[in-house]
Amino acid sequence: MTKKILTPEQLKFWDENGFVHLKGHYAESRRAELKSWVELLEGLPETPGKWMKYFEKDAAGNRLLCRVEDFIPHHAGLAELIRGKETLDLVGELMGERALLFKEKINFKLPGGKGFAPHQDAPAFTTFNQKYHITLMISVDPTTIDNGCLEVVRGRHKEGTMAQEKDGSLSAKVVGELRWEPVTTEPGDVLLFDSYIPHRSGPNRTQKPRRAFYVTYNRASEGDRRDDYYKDKRDKFPPDSDRIPGKDYSAGAALYNLANPIDK
Repeated sequence: MTKKILTPEQLKFWDENGFVHLKGHYAESRRAELKSWVELLEGLPETPGKWMKYFEKDAAGNRLLCRVEDFIPHHAGLAELIRGKETLDLVGELMGERALLFKEKINFKLPGGKGFAPHQDAPAFTTFNQKYHITLMISVDPTTIDNGCLEVVRGRHKEGTMAQEKDGSLSAKVVGELRWEPVTTEPGDVLLFDSYIPHRSGPNRTQKPRRAFYVTYNRASEGDRRDDYYKDKRDKFPPDSDRIPGKDYSAGAALYNLANPIDK
């Protein structure tokens, strides 16, 4: 039996707005674990066929770690957290059915890291014949306006896919018409948002990192496609460690680098 975790007020807020912020969801002991795990993953060497480390370039053109993905096969603690009953029950309560892990990543947004262009997640996931996803963000560091916290547009998740630019980001006209709202968080907070809510984030203008997990789930009725996702991504838009010199990955970038600052 699925455990009820959210209050009626939180469920109502989710339905009306497309996101819900759970402040202090994780205790101090878990927050410390999350921080140590992120630091461990940050320090792992770039290794073909294993964890996927993606980089961006700062204003001076220096290589800057942007993201690590596909890490749960290599970290038992994170696998237990991300695929554990408590987390799946939480996401499943919002989905209305059992949730399955679709993909997992850490966005590091180190000092000087760029922002993420306004977008919806849903258009990037159609390749796998899935129509709906929920992303669970776990704050490792405080997220603020200065370091590029997530910004959302409440209540617009019920409108389906909005007009886009050629790169998959939301059209300039749509962006200008939306009312953007920053959602600041503290370590241990959880922010859940669905795949149709418009969202974006600014650059990190501070001297400290803004690290956060972004874990995406799909409905069990739409199939377990995590392995398919990472097999396809590693083929079409691999990390530098897996790339074949001289091969053109621009087509894969159009699908897998949607609104991201990752260096193509």
